[in-house]
Amino acid sequence: MSDLRPAPRPLAYSIEDAARASGYSISVLQRAIARGELSKRYANRKGVILADELDEWLHSLPTEPPGGASVE
Repeated sequence: MSDLRPAPRPLAYSIEDAARASGYSISVLQRAIARGELSKRYANRKGVILADELDEWLHSLPTEPPGGASVE
């Protein structure tokens, strides 16, 4: 019998995987890192973004688009 439980959520993402998981481009995430809004952690040369920190960053984004224009 196969195990049908969902895969556990990752604790951390590469920048590429964080982009896929969030729906934002790598360059948007890199700009957030450069501005200090999001952090990369390093255990080796390739950094990772903690899943909890990615969640916090996403929740901190404005609820309205820039300029107050509504998007429908």
